[in-house]
Amino acid sequence: MKISFFGAAREVTGSCYLVEAGRNRILVDCGMFQGSAFSEAKNFQEFGFDPRAIDAVVVTHAHLDHVGRLPKLVKEKFKGRIYLTPPTAKIAHLVLDDAEQIMQDEWRREARPMLYSKDDVENVVRQFVPVDYDRTVRLPGVSFRFRDAGHIFGSSFIEITETGGPRAVFSGDLGNRNVPILKPTAQMANADAVIVESTYGNRLHEDESTRTTRLKEAVVKTVMQRGVLVIPAFAIERTQQLLYELNAMVNRAEIPPVDMFLDSPMAIAVTDVIKEYPRYYDAEALHHVSHGDDLFSFPGLTLCKTRDESKVINEISPPKVIIAGAGMMNGGRIQHHLVRYLGKPSTTVLIIGYQASGTLGRRLYSGEKTVDVLGERVHVKAKIVSIGAYSAHADQQKLVEWISAAPKPPERVFCTHGEEAAAAALASRVHEELGVRSDVPRFGETITV
Repeated sequence: MKISFFGAAREVTGSCYLVEAGRNRILVDCGMFQGSAFSEAKNFQEFGFDPRAIDAVVVTHAHLDHVGRLPKLVKEKFKGRIYLTPPTAKIAHLVLDDAEQIMQDEWRREARPMLYSKDDVENVVRQFVPVDYDRTVRLPGVSFRFRDAGHIFGSSFIEITETGGPRAVFSGDLGNRNVPILKPTAQMANADAVIVESTYGNRLHEDESTRTTRLKEAVVKTVMQRGVLVIPAFAIERTQQLLYELNAMVNRAEIPPVDMFLDSPMAIAVTDVIKEYPRYYDAEALHHVSHGDDLFSFPGLTLCKTRDESKVINEISPPKVIIAGAGMMNGGRIQHHLVRYLGKPSTTVLIIGYQASGTLGRRLYSGEKTVDVLGERVHVKAKIVSIGAYSAHADQQKLVEWISAAPKPPERVFCTHGEEAAAAALASRVHEELGVRSDVPRFGETITV
């Protein structure tokens, strides 16, 4: 078995790995590079392989950095099947449609080139083959199965086994501990090689038990100060987690009444998909649903699908809570709210997810006091607060525990999907504690398992 790294190598985005096993050439993910103009320019470069020679694609989950170049792959004559879980298929369709719409807007506004068209997206969806967790799919000389990664709804890690040969496990993105709605990350079987994400390979998250308390404090403080709480949230999983926890707080009267707005058509659509698959819920969420609770709706919450509905938010006097995408603040409706509210001391911006290098979110998280948003120079007077326990990614401790819990240690570990320092830190700890040879591959590198 040969594995080549064509994305997420010493960087977080652009996940794309080529597996040559049996008589097959299988692609694990085909994600978009994100974060800066330099990163995004790489999306237009050649893949490093011939799309026509790929037999199949297996997708770990629906985030754009894992599915965003699928339309480009199909546009360049990939004709095979694309395997993914049923929720991932529906969410990926929404994600790709949304990305294409953003490209159209940028083309009209700034004459930026478009990576693909609406037709390319529809061609991708026609090649989707939904497969449930733990079901083995057999191709000539190789088999694979999806396991629950606990990262976002429908997310997977993938075990690929060459007939009579080695097995490689691709973590995709592994989830944090005790995430509402999602089941815990499954444990992998024995593997000869593990390709593991390292987004937080050099960090430990805050205790997840503090997560809800700090969210509650942020809402209460905003109401008392008659301010605005702005929460940039990823449309998939993070938004639904917020709604789930805010719903519980409202039901228990733990926060005062306040106007809340979900200003994200994508998040609203994803929430509708999640409601279709209660069998994927953890025991607690399933219990609430079975007793008639709508997990994602409560008094005071307004859903804003259209632009006109979004503009109405500006007419509502504080206090108020605004949840909007994009999560890294490098696009989407959140930017309009930041232009309006970043310059006010009564505003709190609550960061609840990873902020990639080069994004507006990273600049605010790093403490920059003047930023450019939508062509305007904004002086930051708002309070910038971060809750690390809301991350959808496993931290270093969980990643090491996940690898070490395999029935026997893998022969090799390859740390990907992390900035270079994070990937190197995880590789070093895996080697020191588990005695497993661990490496940080470079773009275009090929290894033999």
